[in-house]
Amino acid sequence: MNAAKFLLYLFLFFHSFYTSFSIDTIISNKPIKDVDVIVSSGKIFALGFFSLSNTERRYVGIWYNQIPKQTIVWVANRDDPVSDKSGVLSINDDRNLVLHQVNQTLPIWHTNISDTPAGNTIAQLLDSGNLVLVRNDTGETLWQSFDHPTDTTLPNMKLGWNKRTGLHIFLTSWKSPDDPGTGNCSFGIDLIGFPQVFTYKGNAKWWRAGSWTGKKYTGVAGIPKNYVFNISFVDDENETFINYAKSAETDSSVLSMKVVNESGSVERLTWNDQEKIWIGF
Repeated sequence: MNAAKFLLYLFLFFHSFYTSFSIDTIISNKPIKDVDVIVSSGKIFALGFFSLSNTERRYVGIWYNQIPKQTIVWVANRDDPVSDKSGVLSINDDRNLVLHQVNQTLPIWHTNISDTPAGNTIAQLLDSGNLVLVRNDTGETLWQSFDHPTDTTLPNMKLGWNKRTGLHIFLTSWKSPDDPGTGNCSFGIDLIGFPQVFTYKGNAKWWRAGSWTGKKYTGVAGIPKNYVFNISFVDDENETFINYAKSAETDSSVLSMKVVNESGSVERLTWNDQEKIWIGF
């Protein structure tokens, strides 16, 4: 093989390698195996299989892609880990996104959309950190991970209630730092009386933010001057929710999230790229 052909071969090999690992979608004939990773178009988030504390348990999750500290923001099968590296995430014949372990006929986890329309669906990881299942022909969203969070809310993710469908979107802590299973603490909106944000330990109300004044919660001392997010609260006939969105002055590259941990604490965290740590408010 002459030098020119060898260089062309290397270019095609690495171009193919890069392309295969930068794709942000799962389609019906291309499942994701345990060794595979998909990355959002702006390379902000990645989705794939992961383990914690050197265990055999494998989970499908979403994490920040370009920071050195692996930070999981969503877990699909948090209470049903795969016991080995035989897991496969795919689009099935019913056009749902499903997680199977080799030789198992029942899915370990699935999106459970019962009224999927005719035609193909694809699953796409967005730069917002949202995994969406959409119709390939119209782009209609049929399911999204933002409606089924674990312990973390990301900018522009709603927490609250869809009054038309009964969907309740709230956070639930991990069992421990080494176990993403459903923990004992949760964070969300209670609709009894005037809607308020509460933290629960089990079924008991542990802390409340108080009423929303239009600028802050009455039960919270105040928002720091360097807080880079706008908080909105909506309560109408269709839905009740809170939303944290980046303000117009915020650098689009700022990475932030809100997390409820196993002790019941709720923190807004922003990534400090100089110190390579998460800074809490």
